[in-house]
Amino acid sequence: MTTKEKILLESMKLFSVQGFAAVSVRTIAAAVGVRDSALYKHFKSKQEILDGIVEESKLRFFKKYKELELEKMNFDNVVETCMQMFNFQTQDEWIIMFRRLLLIEQFNNPQMAAIYKALFVEMPVNCQKEIFQNLINQKMMKDKNAEVMAMELYAPFFLYHTIEEPKERMNPLLRKHVENFMEMYMEG
Repeated sequence: MTTKEKILLESMKLFSVQGFAAVSVRTIAAAVGVRDSALYKHFKSKQEILDGIVEESKLRFFKKYKELELEKMNFDNVVETCMQMFNFQTQDEWIIMFRRLLLIEQFNNPQMAAIYKALFVEMPVNCQKEIFQNLINQKMMKDKNAEVMAMELYAPFFLYHTIEEPKERMNPLLRKHVENFMEMYMEG
């Protein structure tokens, strides 16, 4: 791991617990094991570190969405795709810390609130809406409002992003939720 990557990781750990404002550059440098001056060789400011964390997090999200090949979604793989995304958002350590950071900062920083909304609300709902609209167009799902359907499917997933529950308990329930949802909206 490069020093720059270590700075981002240690900063993420600190910000996701204490919040951005409560963490000093000196604290970050100590966590990384470097002097303040060495930290400034990689980042001009604490804000630039936060910006780096946001960019890295967005890259991870977009990479995961690309891996899922949502444009190739069909009726048969909706359940598995929903579970993969939920597991990514609730088990990937970086994403867990990023979500915590955004939850803390959304009340102090409108930009962080917008990022939280974009990544954890709008992106999943819009992707599901597109999938459902395609399935509706193919006459595989009932002709209902695709956006409302996406919100309905995603709501329990979003709820359980905000608390920690054992995956052994939640995954079977959420899988059944998706299966029930698909049965309810299946055409024919």
